Amino acid sequence: MNILKFLKTKYFQQNDPIRFVINAIGLALLWLVFYGLLRDFAFVNDFYEFGVREFTNFLLVSTEGFLNLFGYETISYGKIVKIVDTPGIYLDRGCLARNLMGLYVGFVLAYPGMIKKKLWFIPFGLIVIIILNIMRLGGMAMILVCCPEHVDINHHYVFKIVVFGAIFILWYFWIFKMNSQKINPEIPNTTSAV
Repeated sequence: MNILKFLKTKYFQQNDPIRFVINAIGLALLWLVFYGLLRDFAFVNDFYEFGVREFTNFLLVSTEGFLNLFGYETISYGKIVKIVDTPGIYLDRGCLARNLMGLYVGFVLAYPGMIKKKLWFIPFGLIVIIILNIMRLGGMAMILVCCPEHVDINHHYVFKIVVFGAIFILWYFWIFKMNSQKINPEIPNTTSAV
């Protein structure tokens, strides 16, 4: 018991970047345990696959709705959403932004901060990522209408830069705005020369 108390004391004596690294390693190990061990259990895998199917359907319906806002007539079936008279886009597992959402959540969880703030900031960021992904999927479908030769560059570069940029802005906001220490105005900010 004393060893746990000692480790806890040492952990909280560390600065934020060191605690972030410790937390990130712990979360990475949990992630590996989930994918390496827990997914071998049928009920865990079935639940996971159910979630992936439902999220894929949500993105298909949402992308259709997004395209309909711009007056496009759409069709979706299976994992394909398309504007009429185009080949459409296929939502593979990589198109769901699961890894990006996991990376975002892992970063916010790993970086020290108040739990109350994390409880609303994590869902807020996930909503931002999902909306950007819907816009990305809709944008690729629109590109197929006007200039299909530009789909690849937008799929592999432009849209990824936008989404990663948004995630970095969210992380920046989390580190420097949500976790900034309030300076006590009664204590003067002095420096000493040695």
